[in-house]
Amino acid sequence: MQDRLIPIPEKIRVELMKQYTMIESVIQSRLKEFQMFERDNIDKLFAEMSFCVLTPQSRAKAADAAVKELMTIGLLFRGTHRQVANVLRRYGVRFYEAKSRYIILNRYLLNDDGRVLKKMLSLSPFDSREALTRNVWGFGYKEASHFLRNIGFTGLSILDRHILRNMQYMGIINEIPRTLSRRKYLELEQVFIATAQSLGLSPEALDLLLWYRATGEVFK
Repeated sequence: MQDRLIPIPEKIRVELMKQYTMIESVIQSRLKEFQMFERDNIDKLFAEMSFCVLTPQSRAKAADAAVKELMTIGLLFRGTHRQVANVLRRYGVRFYEAKSRYIILNRYLLNDDGRVLKKMLSLSPFDSREALTRNVWGFGYKEASHFLRNIGFTGLSILDRHILRNMQYMGIINEIPRTLSRRKYLELEQVFIATAQSLGLSPEALDLLLWYRATGEVFK
């Protein structure tokens, strides 16, 4: 599907760009941090991957704090299922039993200094995402896109519930889909990317702007 310019009501366009102007420096600083991510550091890659595994239906800050504690006390790479699950539960991460298993199952990606993971990340953003969704436990298109954005990839959209609600608010989708098949995700991603282009923003900048509208902060 080719990119299409999506008409946004002028009132909403003005509001969005006013908000963007207010926090542009914060957004650009965060995007620069993503670009500076050390992709050769397999431990950091695994920690960021685990963060993205934990975020679905959980607060991002809680997921981030849980991963940091797991790293600090040495459980992210060596902890048992029960040890990891207990930390996740304490931080209020939903589905902590399943997500603990995902973290442990994903440890195979640490083998041979992360050779398999680094190979997946040597591809284009879209091909890397396809590889990640096939090979990383707990990753769908949203989680894989989130991970890739956080480690400096560009051109992808993270279609979580906050973004979909804002897409509906902007009038670029009529309703929020109950489920996102691969086909539907890619279709809505093109709508999001075209909308960002119509505003003169990158998809990453628009994502952070809409996150700011939903949460009052620019996180990751």
